[in-house]
Amino acid sequence: MTILTENQVTELCVFIENRIEKIGCDHSLKYTFEWAEKNGIDKCDLIDVLESNGGFCDCEVTFNLPEGCDLELESENKEMDFKNPFKIPLNFQQTENKVYTKALFSSSEYDHNNYTKNGELLIPAPFGFKPKKRVRKSMHFFNGTESELPTEIGIVKEIEPINGKEFAKKIRDLKLGSLSRFSERDAEYYFSRIEKIDIGKPMGTHFMERTGIGGTKVELKVHKVIYRK
Repeated sequence: MTILTENQVTELCVFIENRIEKIGCDHSLKYTFEWAEKNGIDKCDLIDVLESNGGFCDCEVTFNLPEGCDLELESENKEMDFKNPFKIPLNFQQTENKVYTKALFSSSEYDHNNYTKNGELLIPAPFGFKPKKRVRKSMHFFNGTESELPTEIGIVKEIEPINGKEFAKKIRDLKLGSLSRFSERDAEYYFSRIEKIDIGKPMGTHFMERTGIGGTKVELKVHKVIYRK
């Protein structure tokens, strides 16, 4: 799907350069979005195609967008893995009877691509799951356990002590399609990524591709983020 034609790429870059010469770049996409609004370009589609070409702020747009071609957004065909739907690393070792006291919750403070209700318990969506609301293609997301809607960021909060088996059953009992195969192993990996992070810190999630002798493997990561408003 074409997001920007060759001529629109040129027009966008000229527009940004004129703004930067007069005002400077504040390391956001402010001028890009100003141009997009004037020209009726969908903001979400634009972000996807810019990020796939290294355009994370206005000056990077002018430096990195390819010239002499249309910019297209490729469709992604991610098949769900029913044996390992959350793509837990194969070398992850469970700890028998371990108890955990931290989990991730949504927060209205982090409102970018956040469709959840404030305070929802969050679980990473499985690989290949199509979100019910639009999120950036360059980002994976958490699903809220009440709304099953996506958000890119969760914050660490304290919970009542619970082990992986009990937590996994609690999630499955919610009867949400995206979390129906959430296992004890999935729960323990989720907790293991959070347990050493301070309360109140923001975290994100993505799938990392690793290429080795056996081919390419996809693994879930849950990680700290630096959030820029």
